[in-house]
Amino acid sequence: MSRAPEGAAATPHALVGAWGAAVAMFDRFAVAAGRLGARLDEQTAATSRVRIGRVGRPAAVLQDHAHGSRRLVALGSGLLTHGATDLAARMSRPDDAWLLDALPDDVVALLADERTESLSIAGAAGNHRVYVAEVEGGALVSTQLGLLAAALGDALRVDRSSEDFLLGFGFVPGTRTVYDGVMVHPAGTLRRWGAPAAEPPPVSPVSPATPPEAPSDAVHARRALHDAFFEALESQAGARRRHAVLLGGFDSALVVAGLRQLGHEVETYTFAFGDARYEQRHAEEIATQLGARHHRVPITPEIVGHALESFADVMSQPSAQPHYQLHTTHASQIIAADGHDHVFTGDGCDAVFLGYPTVSRRAHLVDRLAALPHGVRGAMLRLTSARMVERRLGHVARVARSTLGSLALPWPARGHLPTRYLDDAALRRLRRDRPPQRESVDQVRLRLAAGLEGLDPVRLAFHGNALTGQSRAKVEGSVATSGVAQFSPYLHPRVKGLAASLPLERLRPAGAAAGAPGKALLIDMVRERRLLPDYVIDMPKQSPSDSPIDAWYAGPLRPLVHRMLGGLPFEYDRAYVDEMLARKRSEDWFRERVSISHHALQAIGLLCSYAAFTVRAR
Repeated sequence: MSRAPEGAAATPHALVGAWGAAVAMFDRFAVAAGRLGARLDEQTAATSRVRIGRVGRPAAVLQDHAHGSRRLVALGSGLLTHGATDLAARMSRPDDAWLLDALPDDVVALLADERTESLSIAGAAGNHRVYVAEVEGGALVSTQLGLLAAALGDALRVDRSSEDFLLGFGFVPGTRTVYDGVMVHPAGTLRRWGAPAAEPPPVSPVSPATPPEAPSDAVHARRALHDAFFEALESQAGARRRHAVLLGGFDSALVVAGLRQLGHEVETYTFAFGDARYEQRHAEEIATQLGARHHRVPITPEIVGHALESFADVMSQPSAQPHYQLHTTHASQIIAADGHDHVFTGDGCDAVFLGYPTVSRRAHLVDRLAALPHGVRGAMLRLTSARMVERRLGHVARVARSTLGSLALPWPARGHLPTRYLDDAALRRLRRDRPPQRESVDQVRLRLAAGLEGLDPVRLAFHGNALTGQSRAKVEGSVATSGVAQFSPYLHPRVKGLAASLPLERLRPAGAAAGAPGKALLIDMVRERRLLPDYVIDMPKQSPSDSPIDAWYAGPLRPLVHRMLGGLPFEYDRAYVDEMLARKRSEDWFRERVSISHHALQAIGLLCSYAAFTVRAR
């Protein structure tokens, strides 16, 4: 059993920069990093009007290069695969347009030119992001939102103008963040401050890749998928022959099997909660059968509680399932202590191959319920909105209201986003005030679904599920905290492109139950090639976010929950939160019969993680 290194803490691995008048604030990054046990290595002179640096211990996900007056720092998992020889060679070019072409997927970079006093930032469309705050006469940038918040100091303000949507769906739409004036740099774009640009900083989008042509029949499709999967594994593994794998179910077991078939050494890690009901079945047996050394990573209420309090030091956006992200962060720190600089996961498989049964089930349910008469929908919505009903049904009532409320929207908005955690009725009970909103929740939903009319209901629901960015934030935070890169062959461009080119029936055959595991072609390929034993292929789906978190929120973590909620930017109704935390038979039924994650208190996790950010700006 692997154990956390003694005194392990969230140590950031990040890029930071300042331009113009904001260089006077640059040293605040060093102070903030020091408080988290990290060091800032500056790559530019303190007297310059442009300053950049790297935060964290030496790690393979961090690199820097210099050429003349130009300084480059880069962060991302893709660096381990592609190296940075091209980045160094191209720095002699007088412009910075090459940055986007030179960056591997999943890499962000800052380029400073001390001669021209300019700062450029670029980011590929992977898991890592750059956060930007334009201050009077300058700009501050960082790949970790917490460091940027610390640098802004007393100027930091919470942006509540999207709070209704955030507390509904667990993310801030577009390029906004929870902080006023702090934006996400758009993925796949380049931005520059200072010479040689006299006009406003240009934004240069990356041209989308042309999707491959779909294989003509099932035999060719299975062969193409096999080849794409192994090409992705070999590309991501590079010259390294020893790998860590975060082992869950079928998806990550296939990664282990593929690496072992390539002759590589593998160590596997799984979460251990001390309760077999929540742990991945047969993990140790699978690892042993595939020839991997297995480690169990203990997860306790104390570990989750400590990490939840420092959530804003680790992650860059609130989450309805912060425990899942913190599990991975904790495991990544252990993996780093075991001497690994990267870890493979099964991330993205369910999204790419339409595998989440709950997302598919929701898509079919919304499609069927759309035929309900308006009067019936209204009566059911009024019933589930009653305080007495919610007191008895809890999350089940909120899910019902969310689904019924969605039916009032036109297609495709009604079938797009996942369940709303805290709707208007819940927010009226929770908050003592309601800040003015930039857009109503329905207006945002309509805008996000614009142009998606051509998607079938299942692919539409999966698109909306991915839009929340929770998996992306998990990877971003885990890499930044541990310095351990994360790879998944399912997110490799060739695998993603192939899956996107397949007709729906190759992934979810006609007649398959809405709750079926999906990814039919992938399962057929694995069975045909005998990559995994049948008992692994046929295992019931388990959620990677499974844990006893609901019992922990209601029990040992309850004092922490109320203490953290004191950091919300509004006065909350404690009695209503206690109602949420009270045990309900309906929620027990939901955990055992509906949700594969045995989780019904997403609203509590969302409020706690939001408060971790907002308390900093008070």
